Amino acid sequence: MTLKDIVSLLEGAAQAQPAVGTVVQNDVFRLNTLPSVRYAAFAWVQGQHTASIDGRFITFRFSLFYVDRLTEDLGNQVEVQSVGIEVLQNILRTLQEEGVDVDQPTFQPFNQRFSDECAGVYTTVGLTVPVAWSCADIFDN
Repeated sequence: MTLKDIVSLLEGAAQAQPAVGTVVQNDVFRLNTLPSVRYAAFAWVQGQHTASIDGRFITFRFSLFYVDRLTEDLGNQVEVQSVGIEVLQNILRTLQEEGVDVDQPTFQPFNQRFSDECAGVYTTVGLTVPVAWSCADIFDN
């Protein structure tokens, strides 16, 4: 499985979540540049990827974010964070069902002002898969 395959799985799993209205690629702060975000948003950011010495496995590291707009009185903060944990767990379960080995996630709640006052949760997780081998074609000289 390649990096592109993992990103495709992540985005597909996120888009399948009823709570997710927008997927943001490779930078959660792009939310500030989107004129009409459909909340809640799922965002991913790449971390440092590592390969095993024997070349059989690769671990792709990602930070995954769930972000939703707060109400004017900020009264829905814990609800947003609670839903966020469930959504991120659902996404990671979907990846496991597709054969991806998922590190045990930890979830960090946050409040953040993007274009809107928001709350959410994020996790940094390793996703380990067998290396995708591509064989070079052999041409006769």
